[in-house]
Amino acid sequence: MGEKPEAFKNLEQDVFKALENQKRRDILRLIGEKKGISFTEVLNASKIPDSPTLSYHLRELAPFIEQKEGKYQLTPIGKDAYNLLLKTAAYGKVVLFQKKRYGATFGNLLLWIIGIAAGVYLEVDLTLTAIILPFLAFVATGTTYQLFEEVK
Repeated sequence: MGEKPEAFKNLEQDVFKALENQKRRDILRLIGEKKGISFTEVLNASKIPDSPTLSYHLRELAPFIEQKEGKYQLTPIGKDAYNLLLKTAAYGKVVLFQKKRYGATFGNLLLWIIGIAAGVYLEVDLTLTAIILPFLAFVATGTTYQLFEEVK
């Protein structure tokens, strides 16, 4: 691969340096959500203790944000970074859902089996127990599985 131009190397370093800090990622999300927010609003909404510290973080976010008419907003690369942050958060939830899909399906099925067993033990009408409850168990289990599939 060819050598990267110096300006690109510096931008790449600035981007990754800015995003490595959780407070700056939080500020970026905040500015992305508000689509125009003042310094004071950022200071109040973030958990940054003082103005100089916030000013430092805002300077570090220079590739991602710009100030117009006293309000901070995202630059084009800032919008990309904000979307990436949203996608990584959503992806983490999808992965968690996928990991728990089989457990949720098994748990749902187990609850229905217990319900059917309780119906038999309590001598509920056998038609209800033998036909309707297994059908409902099948539908509930299928619905749980489908929910996890749609999250993909």
